Amino acid sequence: MNKVKELWANNKVLIVLLFILFICFIAIVVVCFTFFLGGNKSPYGERYKDIDKHPLTEEFKNEYVNSLKSDELIDDVKIKTMGGRVIYIKITFVPDITLVEAQSKALNSLSSFSEDLLSYYDLNFTLYSPLSENSEGFTIMGGKNESGSGISWNNNTKVESD
Repeated sequence: MNKVKELWANNKVLIVLLFILFICFIAIVVVCFTFFLGGNKSPYGERYKDIDKHPLTEEFKNEYVNSLKSDELIDDVKIKTMGGRVIYIKITFVPDITLVEAQSKALNSLSSFSEDLLSYYDLNFTLYSPLSENSEGFTIMGGKNESGSGISWNNNTKVESD
């Protein structure tokens, strides 16, 4: 007992610092376990939460593609989901369409989607028109967030400076 009192008397500061270090180590371990080994069992997190309540059927995809292909300015349409909550739509236009017309056709195609789908999925548009004698062609991408109201466009068309 005298040795413990003597050890405490000679090393008070060191013992208190070691105790604080031990408490900090325990806190770090607890935080790491809860962060890296959380309670969610799905490896994808909550991306697929309620996806069964908002189905994107093959029938809807075919109707959407056929409704767009009926337009004479649209050459091809592809729609797909790669899992998750993003719908990828690629629309290929005839060579003589303007960029503004193509964007308006994509924006008008949103009316085919129900409010349920628009409020659950993100939409990713890729609009393409090939180069021809009368037009320079374009490639442009746009996206609509599930909580957004319109499409935000990102113009990837090459521009040559004078």
